[in-house]
Amino acid sequence: MMLRKLTGLFSIAAVCILLAGSSSAAVLIPGGSSFKINLAALPTIEITGGYGAGAGATLTNGAGSGHDVTTGGGLFQGTGITAGTSMLTGVALLQNMTMTATNVSAAYASNFGPTSNPWGGNLLTTNPNWTAGSGVICASPCLGGTGIGGGAYNGQVVLSTAVGNVSFTLDTIGVGGTETVLIAGLPLVATGGPWVTGKVQVTGITTNVISVPARGGATGVAVEMFLTAVEGAGAKVISTMGGFTSTGTGLNLERHTVNFGGTQNLASTAVGGAVTMISPIRVNTGPLGQGVIPGVWRQTFKFVPEPGTVLLLVSGAAGLVALGRKRMKS
Repeated sequence: MMLRKLTGLFSIAAVCILLAGSSSAAVLIPGGSSFKINLAALPTIEITGGYGAGAGATLTNGAGSGHDVTTGGGLFQGTGITAGTSMLTGVALLQNMTMTATNVSAAYASNFGPTSNPWGGNLLTTNPNWTAGSGVICASPCLGGTGIGGGAYNGQVVLSTAVGNVSFTLDTIGVGGTETVLIAGLPLVATGGPWVTGKVQVTGITTNVISVPARGGATGVAVEMFLTAVEGAGAKVISTMGGFTSTGTGLNLERHTVNFGGTQNLASTAVGGAVTMISPIRVNTGPLGQGVIPGVWRQTFKFVPEPGTVLLLVSGAAGLVALGRKRMKS
């Protein structure tokens, strides 16, 4: 009798696990999904996901134990969204940023493999910025790629500077390559790369500002700088009122490197969680004289288990409870 009950218990549990594990679909939560840009220490611009003309995203089982994500056009779309004029940009001549964007359809594969790092890398072991695999993104397969249609966005970003406005199209965002615009007849060059959930190293940064929302939106977070004692004595930091204050110190640290990371936080059976894909950007400000500044694009997709999966899990749990109660009575 005891053996029969235990066998029944294990059978129900096995069926629950099998059914839950075989269900690969998940439901997108548009309000929990977003598209963001951070550039230098300008405030974050964010577009919240929304269903428009059938827009959405689906999550399915991919190669191995990974997942594939397919997005529809129009999940993220916004017009004329401004970061807000800020004197706390940390880049004296960069005053504001406005974005107009609409995503196009894309498909991202779970087996996106190693490819060269367009933002830098290829460092020698003698370089103080060297880390293992710095020359490639996704040292091992991860979720990413350029996707169908490039995974790009239609639209533009307009940077307001003290010497005029410059407009970058979004064609290379999430795709790769460089885009050059002219200001005062001189080039500003932006370098982008594919969407990826892995960790990315961006080298060659010379301006020590970046916005980090996870630290309360702090600005002026250091991309540490090599300074001589003489240079350090004249270094200035941004004050809370937007002006500049001399540090009076001899700072001598510099790595010229920023690391960004995506996430693939998914449950293996319930297929719920969040995927955050990143596409860093490196901008050589050229005639603005602000050096090379970092930035990053992020698109986050939030999924919850489909109702059928939840029902299977709940039904299985109910079966286990019923069996347990029957066992207690006998």
